[in-house]
Amino acid sequence: MQFIGIDLHTNKFTCCYRDERSADKRTETFDLNEAGLAAFYGTLTADTHVLVEATITTFSFVRLFKDQVKEVIIANTYELKQISLARTNTDKLDADKLCRLIKMQVLSGEQTACPVTLPPVEIQELRSLFSTYRLYKKQNAQLKNRIHSLMKEHLYGFTQEEIFDKRSRAKIRGLSPETALNFQVNQLLDRLERDEADVEVLKEQVLVHGEPFMREIDILTSMKGISVFIAIAIIADVIDVSRFKNSKHFTSYLRSAPKVSNSNTSTSIRGTNKQGRKLAATLLTQSLNHVLDSSLKLRQWYERLCEYKKAGLVRTGLRRRVLAEIYQMLKKGEYHYARDAKKHEAKMAAYKKLLKSQTFLKKSA
Repeated sequence: MQFIGIDLHTNKFTCCYRDERSADKRTETFDLNEAGLAAFYGTLTADTHVLVEATITTFSFVRLFKDQVKEVIIANTYELKQISLARTNTDKLDADKLCRLIKMQVLSGEQTACPVTLPPVEIQELRSLFSTYRLYKKQNAQLKNRIHSLMKEHLYGFTQEEIFDKRSRAKIRGLSPETALNFQVNQLLDRLERDEADVEVLKEQVLVHGEPFMREIDILTSMKGISVFIAIAIIADVIDVSRFKNSKHFTSYLRSAPKVSNSNTSTSIRGTNKQGRKLAATLLTQSLNHVLDSSLKLRQWYERLCEYKKAGLVRTGLRRRVLAEIYQMLKKGEYHYARDAKKHEAKMAAYKKLLKSQTFLKKSA
């Protein structure tokens, strides 16, 4: 039985090798190219256990050799404190620590490294598209903030909402006789409008790449406030609901359940789980008002808590309740109990129409 710890970088990777009978080790560094990978493959056996830390290149790297070994564990970075807190970090030392960790875990049978699920290629592509989408949205917010700042600096009382409203932009463009202000505002608005157009094209690509998950999208969009776009974001984060043993685990992974610490008679509530994903929670927060409109009982619960708790905490609690319902919907394969059949069917019809038009355009090209 062979154990390998891999310290992966963008152009090379360092491997530490150990076996089950000996304390001896050897370390090799390979280039991340065709020749280097071929040499690495030659060191693998069908009885090899591999541990590699999760980085941006890890998923694509692991797919290259996972079928040639017995097991590959992608370790969550937050779980590997003994590496991140070490005084001395070198590639060889990090690979050795990973190798000792996987050996100890396999031989003892006790899990010490929390594995990260290797997402299917379709999910990885969706996550990549959403990362670019979030970058565009962040840039757009910065552009709007800069325009708002320029307006305030020159005593123009435009609110951010008016800058967000496309109907106000023609008025903003022709406001000031000052050349510097007029030049900056027009350049910023030009950039903003180009980015907004790119965002719409990007959203369309997300919808197209979400087609393999039509069944899950159909279930999720039955809940009021869940658009096809948000449904695909939830799927991109979750991958498969069967990975989660219960709704608490599900909501914790989606950063909507705070950590609770108990010591003697004291209990403290801390922040949310940083090991999970936050895309779905971020997008879902924007549509919580629509979800509240779907249930009088939920609205009354929300308003009652708002009377004596901070608004942010209550919204986090609301998001957790919504995600718990989403977990049950996906787990049971059932529509939401408050489904409006007519609106739900209209959502899905519009989505299928978009997919059909995209298929037609591809065939025409």
